[in-house]
Amino acid sequence: MDQWSDLDVMIRAREPLAVAEDVVQEIVEHHAPVFASSRSGDTNRYTLRLVLSDLRRLDITIVDAAQHGPDAIATSPPPDVSSLIDPLINDFRFDAVLAACKTARRDVLIGAHLTLGLARHLLVAAMVLRDQSKGTTHHTHGDTRFDAWATRLAAAPPPYDPAGITGAIRYYTVALQDLLTEHGLHSHLDNGPLLALLDVVDHDIFGTSNASTDVAK
Repeated sequence: MDQWSDLDVMIRAREPLAVAEDVVQEIVEHHAPVFASSRSGDTNRYTLRLVLSDLRRLDITIVDAAQHGPDAIATSPPPDVSSLIDPLINDFRFDAVLAACKTARRDVLIGAHLTLGLARHLLVAAMVLRDQSKGTTHHTHGDTRFDAWATRLAAAPPPYDPAGITGAIRYYTVALQDLLTEHGLHSHLDNGPLLALLDVVDHDIFGTSNASTDVAK
């Protein structure tokens, strides 16, 4: 525990969703107003993350008492890493293709938005792999070898014009492939269709192709 820690709370209740709102009301009435919040989950397991106006932070997980015994959370096996990484790869590819198509239509606003999201997908993949290597989803301190992936993304072309967008997509695609390969995942992932699309977009906009540009170094 230090000054940057939040308070983790586990509650078992018969109706997690109803209890979550009761907890919020109780906190507002007796502690401090909610400055910001995040809610996720379902009727079986609901997570409520609160930032109070005095900047205390609460991470409250409420689980269905009928389905979760006292030790259920601690003993549940971690998910297979592929089940977490594969959807990220799919989302990355989908957003990359859409960003390229929007850029081909000269819609830089949406193209930039989607391209910046590719960096987020890559960082989420790095966090998943870090969790797997550490055997946890809670990291009190950073400054690990995985932070190098955030640093690496700083060298991507700024995606705020058509050339920057297609260059950044290429850069993030290569970086994601390198991350996966480093951890023994999808070492033969075929990104050919995406790269071919980027060549077409570059040719359509600039009359040239950036395929040979080494944007990943």
